Amino acid sequence: MTTQLLIFFPIFISIIVAFGFFIAFVARKLSGNISPRLFGLIEGVLIAGILLGVVGLFQGWSLAGYGIGFHVLLVSVLGYVVWSHVTPKTRKTTTEQ
Repeated sequence: MTTQLLIFFPIFISIIVAFGFFIAFVARKLSGNISPRLFGLIEGVLIAGILLGVVGLFQGWSLAGYGIGFHVLLVSVLGYVVWSHVTPKTRKTTTEQ
């Protein structure tokens, strides 16, 4: 049992840290470079994926729907976590003097 814990925890921690670095990398590359319209579209697709994944998990008539729903939910939630760290371009406002 302790051998399993000694193997599991470092691997788990390294996966969490790697995901954090991936979030930072994507946020640094994309923040301020995405149009607000595209940002909203991608955010909407990710939210729709979360909703479809939940529906797939809670439907009771197909085991295949459960498996697909789980994967759709997993990818959508991870994508939303990454995407929530990206900021769209700001619209330039002109002020007359």
